[in-house]
Amino acid sequence: MTLSNTLLSNTIHPEASAKDSCRTLDILFIGFDDRDINSLLSLIRTGGLAPRGRRITSREALLQALRERSWDLILCRGELSTKLNVYHTSSLLRELGKDIPLIELSRQVSSEAQLKSFSDGAQALLPLQPGELLVHVVVQQLEGLDNRRRLRQSEALLDIVERHYHERVLSSRIPIGYLNNGRIIFANDSLVELLDYDGEQQLVGLELSQLLPPKQSMEVSRQLQSLLDQHQPIDLTLKLSVVRADHSAFAAQVQFQSCRYHGQTCLSIGITPLQAADQPQRESDALTGLKNGTCLLQSLDAAAQRALHGGNDVHLLYIRLTRYDEILSRHGQEAIDGLIRLLAERLGRLFKEPHLLCRFEADSFALILHHPDSDETLKLARKLTPQLSTLQYRNNGLKLSSNITIGVVTINDTAPPASEILHRARKAADTVTDGNGCALYQTPSLQTAANQNAVKRILNAISEARLKLLFQPIVPLDERDKTHYYEVLIRLLDDKDAILPPNTFMTSLEQSDVMVKLDRWILKRSVQMLHETEGTQNNLLFINIASRSIHNRSLPDWFGTQVREQGIKPTQIVFQISETDAAAELESALEFTRAVRALGCELCLKHFGSSSNSPRVMAALHPRFLKLDGAYVRDLVNGEITISGLKARLQPALDDGATLIAPLVENNRVISKLFHCGVQLVQGYYLQPPQDRMDYDYFGG
Repeated sequence: MTLSNTLLSNTIHPEASAKDSCRTLDILFIGFDDRDINSLLSLIRTGGLAPRGRRITSREALLQALRERSWDLILCRGELSTKLNVYHTSSLLRELGKDIPLIELSRQVSSEAQLKSFSDGAQALLPLQPGELLVHVVVQQLEGLDNRRRLRQSEALLDIVERHYHERVLSSRIPIGYLNNGRIIFANDSLVELLDYDGEQQLVGLELSQLLPPKQSMEVSRQLQSLLDQHQPIDLTLKLSVVRADHSAFAAQVQFQSCRYHGQTCLSIGITPLQAADQPQRESDALTGLKNGTCLLQSLDAAAQRALHGGNDVHLLYIRLTRYDEILSRHGQEAIDGLIRLLAERLGRLFKEPHLLCRFEADSFALILHHPDSDETLKLARKLTPQLSTLQYRNNGLKLSSNITIGVVTINDTAPPASEILHRARKAADTVTDGNGCALYQTPSLQTAANQNAVKRILNAISEARLKLLFQPIVPLDERDKTHYYEVLIRLLDDKDAILPPNTFMTSLEQSDVMVKLDRWILKRSVQMLHETEGTQNNLLFINIASRSIHNRSLPDWFGTQVREQGIKPTQIVFQISETDAAAELESALEFTRAVRALGCELCLKHFGSSSNSPRVMAALHPRFLKLDGAYVRDLVNGEITISGLKARLQPALDDGATLIAPLVENNRVISKLFHCGVQLVQGYYLQPPQDRMDYDYFGG
């Protein structure tokens, strides 16, 4: 295990929360033994992924696995002489029409070997002991796979949307036609009737210029051609004179939009007589008078389309009131409405055209800032946060205010659709853990580049006491259990003692000394906090231990000294290790388990069920606690596994006397399902996010 794994284990648990949860990755391993598989699973887990693996030993087993479900990755060992080598595996994938990245691990990685590997169908060739390189390549291949899957889904949805749109156009009371190369190729009945033709066939084939006066026709053609030359989607509304079949004309609002018809790109033309077009459109929020969410989405799409061609970068600021629900529940709708209006007035004075300010949701505003520089935009957001959070609304003698979090997203030539831009903005705002501040959304590649100095930062944080422990409750489903269980998590503080977002941690994978040092700091501080807190006799702490620390033979003796000095019962400590780490070095894990049990401490095996070696590891270590791999909870929620199916998988652990813990619990419905599967303890943000105190109300006790 590596330092990156330590940070992901101790700093941001895959089990801690759904919003912090890792992406499940289903992998097929070809040509590897169980020990190699567990080492690779442990390594991949350091990249913030939740891998699950299956060993393939025959072509028939590979065929069965491919027919059984969708897989995300295949790792194949090089130099295989069987019909499971890279070439045959790739050929089988092509025969079955499967899109699964294939990575070869080989002793030979020369230029000639790489060329052969690519020719055989692999997406990458890596050394047999790939180290951190494997994590980066896996993440890259997974991003590509997800993009291809989204593209296929989008294409399928586009065909469905195109058919549904055309069905509605056929029966629409709005006169609509389609143009291709300036000629009408379709007209609905409303358009035929409006232009006073006898049928659609009389309109089909006419040029747009025949529906407009000559002067207007030339101007419209110029504007449309200008947009086409810029490779921009067309969404243009003009007031024009439209010519009927009898050559009479009427004033109308004419809308030109890019669309698709029978799979080809064309131009829709919608004609609304001017009297009907003059009806006011609802684009404003009733409470604040600002533009509303509908207008925001349209403007975001337009901004993203302009940015795709370069030179038109802008930023979205998602401005959220973090105390909205609290103020609403305590002081009522009138109070929160007053505060919203006050904030809207301040924002309205600060931002004029060309910037676009909207009331997006009940608790949030959105600002499209026409400024291309991310650093300058962040500076503005940092200044804006205190200006808004210090505004006070007087309500019945009280002064009400709210903390403000701002998520910032750059809209440039790689911009996704509007819905994804908003998702990124919310995600950036979620990383502001203290409820007041701002954050810029960073793509995974930018995050990786920004984290090259993380090892140095961790060392400095340890020496400068800029680490903070948090505690998340693990709640028993049996009210008779009076133990108060907590998992210990750690956060890094910046120079101003603000908590840094956990997703900023990504480090080198070779710094074993840092891993051991960090684990010792966590253990020592955890014991101190147990000693300093009154009434902790019922508290039991789960403390994560990195693979490298498992190999450190002096750690149990050192920890025994810490426990004795603080006067803490050893039974209050549970060492939590990863199943894949234990499986990769089972003898070391067994020796570590014996040592901590000799102290009186217990063992928890996390990520249980993530590999085919689960029964062997459980039988060897006999852990008191087993924490399920988070993917099982997600599968149970999504219906990909049944209650009876999961219960059957867990029955051997229950028979062995283990206490089962389910992470990633995000609603009450899944708790009931887990209870019927035999799970005794549950954990997740639904119950309580990590806090700096052990103060969860266990059944009011």
